[in-house]
Amino acid sequence: GSTVHDSWVDGDSNIWFTSNVPNRVASIARIDSKTGAIKNFRLPGPGGFAGPTHGMTIDPKGLVWFNVNTGKGGLGRIDPKTEKIDVFTPPEGMMPTGGATTVDFDGKGKIWSSAPEGGLMFDPATEKYTEFKSPTFKTDNGNGVTYGMAADRDGKGWWAQMALDIIGVGDPATGQSSDVKLVPIKSELDLLTDADKKFYDKAVAPDFNSPWPWQHGPRRLGTDKNADILYVAASWGGHLVRIDTKTKAQTTIPLPNPKANLPYHVHVDSKGAAWTNMWMTDQVARYNPADGKWTLFDLPTRGGEVRYVSVQEAGGKQQVALPYFRANKVAVMHFRSEADLAAAKAAAQ
Repeated sequence: GSTVHDSWVDGDSNIWFTSNVPNRVASIARIDSKTGAIKNFRLPGPGGFAGPTHGMTIDPKGLVWFNVNTGKGGLGRIDPKTEKIDVFTPPEGMMPTGGATTVDFDGKGKIWSSAPEGGLMFDPATEKYTEFKSPTFKTDNGNGVTYGMAADRDGKGWWAQMALDIIGVGDPATGQSSDVKLVPIKSELDLLTDADKKFYDKAVAPDFNSPWPWQHGPRRLGTDKNADILYVAASWGGHLVRIDTKTKAQTTIPLPNPKANLPYHVHVDSKGAAWTNMWMTDQVARYNPADGKWTLFDLPTRGGEVRYVSVQEAGGKQQVALPYFRANKVAVMHFRSEADLAAAKAAAQ
């Protein structure tokens, strides 16, 4: 199995990744971008294995944050400069980190993680957690399944109840949680007969791998840290859902080929462009909201199964990290200026 799940490039252009499959050497690891050497960092796990991890982010201070999938769960933090690791565990009586765990930072210096029934906010200054539970989790048609998590510039946390097509919101200002229900896909609803509708009214909700026909399938999310915008990767709808974090207004943004382009995660760069990895297509796509256009980039490895995308912008240059869950690699995409191209051309002559 692959040892690579999520990945980020740090300020020194080294590559960090999490590992959520059983192994004895690495909970997280760092790849030296100059030499390719891998350094493993191991947390104790059950049965002599390394403690598994899943979600990851690098905060504005350059600290690497990740979730820990052992026991009560929790958040891990490592300083790339000192390589010191700290682990922070939620207190008894509170949800663990969990779900298909995603980790993000907000605009107030807090770290957020998805949890089985909602989200957790962690304050690094006080080392305390705050719990936010989804108002809609247990329904007559089945229970929710928390998936991705993102945090906005105002300090709110957003998470996906994927099986229910609901986005949960945790607001530290009020201490309350609320729901944003995604508008059903009308073109699919219009195909249902009256008998179909009666069947679905009484049916138990599918899990996130078996959606109802009209579901978006919200998986992993991303916020614009410079604007009031949340993007949702609608993995079964073949599009992004743009949500205004102030008004909760929703807009659907189709991918170039909605039947084939199934987005998994969204990362918004400093210029407001939304990046999404299209899972099994071996492509990453960039959406420019200024002109509404998509740009697709082919990946160098086939069968990679990319589940995450992150953009490092240190020094004014973008580096896009793409972890290959199936192929056990991490790709990093760089952008060359006209001067870079001219220099490469001159060197080749």
